[in-house]
Amino acid sequence: MDDNPAGQPAPKPKASDNPDKPRSNRHGRRLQRIREEIERNRTEGPAIPTWVLALILLLIIAAVTALVVFS
Repeated sequence: MDDNPAGQPAPKPKASDNPDKPRSNRHGRRLQRIREEIERNRTEGPAIPTWVLALILLLIIAAVTALVVFS
């Protein structure tokens, strides 16, 4: 059953519903640490460029293929 009668606006969100403000319980602190880690990862960028990783992957695939074909 709906808590709000027809025609009534939905209640405003509580201050504790703010995703930017960490909660004081363990779950809220864990979420805040996860948000901080994601933000840190976004700002630092990858240590090795993506094209280098792709090139290494292609070399490994070519080496395995060569071993299968020529053995």
